[in-house]
Amino acid sequence: MKKTYFIIIFLTILGMIACKNKGLRGDDTPKPLTDDYLVFGQVSLGWGCRASAIYKIADGKLYADTSNVFCKNQENYLFSGYQLSDNEYNKVKNLIAQFPTELSIEGSKAFGCPGCADGGMLFIQRKEKGKELQSWRIDDNVFYQNKDVIGKDFPIYLADYGKIIGKLLPTLKYK
Repeated sequence: MKKTYFIIIFLTILGMIACKNKGLRGDDTPKPLTDDYLVFGQVSLGWGCRASAIYKIADGKLYADTSNVFCKNQENYLFSGYQLSDNEYNKVKNLIAQFPTELSIEGSKAFGCPGCADGGMLFIQRKEKGKELQSWRIDDNVFYQNKDVIGKDFPIYLADYGKIIGKLLPTLKYK
């Protein structure tokens, strides 16, 4: 009986070591080959957090995260998802090139009132080579107009970029 327990424990430890060494993480999101990626998505904050889908563009591929882990740990969110088709990537491939440099200069912050009046937000996370990871939470009115829910103007570059993303999000098929 002791030999059976020993064999079971030995094989379990061996299996754990093998998985760890192969880098299995439970998703198919590879670590970016480049230190340059963009994460974006819409999150509903009124009456509880609901992230419809958050997307990541990295290394010429598009990934979707529908796990809703954003809602569990918003401040320390790390993308985890699966790869989408090339057709879906082609819809968003210009978002990194169109990314407003002014936003990178702003640094991580909130714009408007994300979640106010039972609204939601546009979540953006950007990693550029040689720079720290930055995150922005933006009132979801940015998809439709130049003012946030409390009537304050968005910077023009942000309103323009928000409208681009707002048009793309409903067209992406992640299932």
